[in-house]
Amino acid sequence: MKQLQCKAFMAAQIAAMEASGVEPEVWIARHSDTFRAAWEGAMRLEEHSCANVLTLHPDPLVRAGIAACLRQHGGFEVFEEERDRLNREGVRFDVVIADHRQAMRLAGAARGTVGSLAKARILVLTSGDCETDIRRALEAGIHGYLLLGGPLSEFIEAASTLACGGRYLGRAVAQRVAEGSTRAPLTSREIDVLQLVVAGESNKAIARRLCIEVGTVKTHMSGLLGKLNATSRTQAAAIAVTQGIVQERTPFPASAFPARAPRVEPVSQPA
Repeated sequence: MKQLQCKAFMAAQIAAMEASGVEPEVWIARHSDTFRAAWEGAMRLEEHSCANVLTLHPDPLVRAGIAACLRQHGGFEVFEEERDRLNREGVRFDVVIADHRQAMRLAGAARGTVGSLAKARILVLTSGDCETDIRRALEAGIHGYLLLGGPLSEFIEAASTLACGGRYLGRAVAQRVAEGSTRAPLTSREIDVLQLVVAGESNKAIARRLCIEVGTVKTHMSGLLGKLNATSRTQAAAIAVTQGIVQERTPFPASAFPARAPRVEPVSQPA
């Protein structure tokens, strides 16, 4: 079964290569590490015929669904963190499935890890599609990212790909990352303005907080609306929160931004 998983992964890579329109030699050169990982996964067939999967997701219903799906599909030996604590001794895991928080914690601790999780590849399964969270996960070394509610076939494909040593992004996740990649980056001042817009501040209040003129605030607003492809400040705030540019309704203390210096009246000199 693991051989079939690796073949499916290689077939998916070939399909992606053909769809890209890039010359095969160029594609393979760009993705040589991915192909090498798939080949190494196929070479590990003699170690065990099934891929060992550990589920660390905190939601018991999600854990049960993961186990049922993988066991029904076959080719996976599924272990649950609490129930199979004793049975997992001596097992080396190919894939670990967790939510975003646990996956980030595991990725941070995985460097230099020995034992059962030494070669495990991490798959995030979460409801959050925040672009910033996705990028931070990928930068932390997480190998796969899926959103809850997607098709079961995508989940099986992701687990199989990681079991073969590859990486996988769900279609919705890839779309979110692509949207962010095509957007012009916001300046630090535009982010400051956007933070206060999300907090519900008016242009006059933003000008006071940032010690700038109202006209300057409007200029920054015009710039960030264009970069976010938004038609109103409400839509810009929604996009900013959805894509993780700022946090929703973040409280900003007065100390977060420099206060306007008090105006000092000149003192007349006595004649």
